[in-house]
Amino acid sequence: MAAIAIFGFLLYANTLGHDYVLDDFSQIKENFITQRGIKGIPEQFAHHARYGYGRDVGELYRPLTMTIFSLEWEIAPDKPAFAHFINVLLYALSGALLFFVLAKIMAGYNVLLPLLTTLFFVAHPVHSEVVANIKSLDEILMFGLCLLAIHFLWNYLKQDSLGWLAASLLCYLAALFSKENAVTFLAIFPLTLFFFTKTKWQKIAVLTSAYAVLALIFVLVRKAVIGGMGTPGGISVLDNFLAGATDAGVKSASAFLMLGKYLLVLLFPIQLVSDLGYNQEPLAGWGDWRVLLSFLAWAALGVFALLRFTKKDLWSYGILFFLINFSIFTNLIIMIGTNYGERLLYSASPGFALALALLLLKIFKGNQTEKITDGSRLFQNKALWGTAALILLFYSFKTITRNADWKTSFSLYEADIGKAPNSAKLNFHYGLELTKKGLDATDPAEKQRWAALGQQHFEKAIAIYPQYHDAYGQLGLCYYRAKNPEKALENYNLALKYRPDFAVVYSNMGIIFFEAGDLPKARELYEKAVSLNPNLVDPLRNLGAVNAMQKNFSEAIKYFKMAYELAPTDPVINRYLGSAYRDAGQAEQGKPYLDRAEQLEKKAK
Repeated sequence: MAAIAIFGFLLYANTLGHDYVLDDFSQIKENFITQRGIKGIPEQFAHHARYGYGRDVGELYRPLTMTIFSLEWEIAPDKPAFAHFINVLLYALSGALLFFVLAKIMAGYNVLLPLLTTLFFVAHPVHSEVVANIKSLDEILMFGLCLLAIHFLWNYLKQDSLGWLAASLLCYLAALFSKENAVTFLAIFPLTLFFFTKTKWQKIAVLTSAYAVLALIFVLVRKAVIGGMGTPGGISVLDNFLAGATDAGVKSASAFLMLGKYLLVLLFPIQLVSDLGYNQEPLAGWGDWRVLLSFLAWAALGVFALLRFTKKDLWSYGILFFLINFSIFTNLIIMIGTNYGERLLYSASPGFALALALLLLKIFKGNQTEKITDGSRLFQNKALWGTAALILLFYSFKTITRNADWKTSFSLYEADIGKAPNSAKLNFHYGLELTKKGLDATDPAEKQRWAALGQQHFEKAIAIYPQYHDAYGQLGLCYYRAKNPEKALENYNLALKYRPDFAVVYSNMGIIFFEAGDLPKARELYEKAVSLNPNLVDPLRNLGAVNAMQKNFSEAIKYFKMAYELAPTDPVINRYLGSAYRDAGQAEQGKPYLDRAEQLEKKAK
């Protein structure tokens, strides 16, 4: 077990110096609740995961994972290296735990099966997104807790002690509050009991119902906090291109098109990519050979597993483990917020790894039920281990090299844009990173070059999806920075045309009128932004500035304090708030904020 954990840790050791990427910003780096550390933990249970990012509504309720992010921030604020270390460590431990649990439930089988299964699982490069992206701790945590639940359940069955059952149920409840797809283990628990124990079906049903009660409790808590299981406001076609399908046949065919890609990346993890969104893969019909091939492959897996089910064949268990765990992400049962994500294969992939181990054992004449008690005999099948070593070597190479792409948002999008050049979202986010390069550049020519490249990708994103409000909003910023307020307002208005409640755009428009000296119009736009989203720092700060300029210091203090609550470590907000108190004749109340602003500015230097 220790060797497996070390192997897993070494595979991802090159991520320890990585930065925040993708959803790390919305859940950690720019989330004001996470940044409150321990003090923010109660709020993590009272809101959706991106509430602290300035979003009033959201569909992700993962308070236990968010609690860990809060603790990480408390221990090492704004230090991604520490968070990456926790991800890698827990992944390594999960690998060791997987072997421990598989060896326990498969005690009647050749130990090579749990060993090879675990090694293939740990090394498979499709997991690079889960480990290298801090946010995906939710996957690692959920899966590890479900493994612990199985472990304690086994102890209960062996010792008939309710304490072990209570521990199992507690782990499963924690898994649900880590990530919602733990619900699929409601089927994995009875499946595992059926295949590897002689427990009567009546007892299996009773035990499963206990886990089901916990799942119901989670659903009710989630509903009370953030609403139903769907996505508030519906799913954007940019996130899941299936949302654009008006015909049920096209929708199901397109879902199978993507399901084929999942199988392909498991079998041949050569080209890994973070996004295959609209319109990299246009909607497809049932006349598309790729759809038919995917359907036949998935159907064959299901039929084969069912035919071997009553025989308690390990092939059946591996396939069903995979199908059940992945079922929630197929977009066939429910539509989720994405049409493709390699992270979604994580908890299902042990089923694939088991099938691969079974295949090698079959090819090289290994005996599934042979008991190997002598360690010297463990590696005696040289042909089997030679082949396994080649697979592991390839997996490890791809994992380590793919990890490098996840170092920063820029390196990730630069690596992936060539793999999915027609993804509107990928173009948009690559444009953001190129624009940031321009803002950080000191040479005027370099600034202009990066800005032009960023603008090109925003325009391409719009060409792919003409209603892309975020891209119009960024184009507006490009023109504003280029000292072209007319074109900036033109693009801001297009952004509002496609998203009338776009609070950030109202705030950015307010800046243009503020700088033009039209304070009433600027105030109107800032107030509109705050009314749409009271968790945005910029319009609150700017409303404070407008009021301060008009000598309305009580209102200025009110808005600066609201901004301070959201960003207490922002030196500008501290200085503005302190100055407003001072100018209002309350210098003593303002002094702590001015002193803190000075300290924060020195620290930033």
